[in-house]
Amino acid sequence: MENTTGQKVNINEGDILKVFAVSGAILQSVLGMFLKYAHTNDDLALLGVIFNIVKYTAPVFIFAIVYGMVKNNQHTKVSHFYKEKFGELVIPYFLWAAAGLIFFPEIQVNQHVASLWTLIESLVLGNASSQFWYTVMMLQFQLLMPVLIFICYKYLAKPSRVIPLLIVSFVIFGAWLWMYDAFVFQGAYATSLRYLDRFFVSYFIYALVGGIAWVYKERFDGVLRRIQFILLPVVLLILIWTNREFFSFGFEDMSFGNLIYLKPSMTLYSLVVIFLIYMLARHLISLDSRSLPYYKWFSTYAYRAFTANVFILVIVLRLFGDLIGQLPFFMALLLVYLTTVACSFGVVYAFAQIKVWAEGVFLKQKRAHSINH
Repeated sequence: MENTTGQKVNINEGDILKVFAVSGAILQSVLGMFLKYAHTNDDLALLGVIFNIVKYTAPVFIFAIVYGMVKNNQHTKVSHFYKEKFGELVIPYFLWAAAGLIFFPEIQVNQHVASLWTLIESLVLGNASSQFWYTVMMLQFQLLMPVLIFICYKYLAKPSRVIPLLIVSFVIFGAWLWMYDAFVFQGAYATSLRYLDRFFVSYFIYALVGGIAWVYKERFDGVLRRIQFILLPVVLLILIWTNREFFSFGFEDMSFGNLIYLKPSMTLYSLVVIFLIYMLARHLISLDSRSLPYYKWFSTYAYRAFTANVFILVIVLRLFGDLIGQLPFFMALLLVYLTTVACSFGVVYAFAQIKVWAEGVFLKQKRAHSINH
């Protein structure tokens, strides 16, 4: 499938990774809401298996973010970068978080807002809605931009440092996973340290791999070419592993809180999925596929659609009402998911166009005023 428009699309592998990440993240939101509609073990098993399959989203987001950051900002001034990201990332987050707190306060997680301090805490920790912990976690990597650029372009300028850094990083990350499993996940510090799941250290390995993937792109691509035939069977085996872990908790009061990123099985699964999506993206770009303009459009609005998705999902569920219970379970799940995706992207696209129109009107008025005076 080739692009017949004759125009080269300005897209990279990170853009396509973001599309897969946001698609999976929105599906996670829908699956979480559908737990209350699951009345049989078969329904619960379906939700659990699908959730395991799409439990790659945060690592894929981080890899894609840092891959694009390192690619595009080697010579960018830090102040300019922060200013751009504030408008691009922080403002949409605060606007959708505020909308959720005002219109649907029931979708808050952990501690609910009851005072000015708990409001600040909710915004800083991402408790306004179930998806906002992602945003809080991702914003930390944006703040670390100078550090990441230094590591990738200065420290790793010598290729001989790449493998030692990866080995040390994986050892540290493995120790972090062990600590989390032993002391936090259903451990003695499950409450006091529960927000470690959104601390950048819990995902730094994906950022490091993302940065290396760009700086040493040819070598990275070469390694993936050599191992590409084992990736698919490996990911299927790891899926069996993660499903066995998850379903060992049983179906009674099934919770997706038992399916965490911070464990060896999910770390390996996320890395292999990143490699698979990256290879697909590279293949599509090399073919100049006709699908690239669509991937580019979705990637442009991916973050904004992600921040809006739970708010939109609540509205979709209320609009469908009793119809959800009348449809076959999987059909209802698919209908709600596709509607939520379409509405999330549609709403943020409409807001973006309104913003462009308003800015155009403002500039016209400003020019007219300056001419008249």
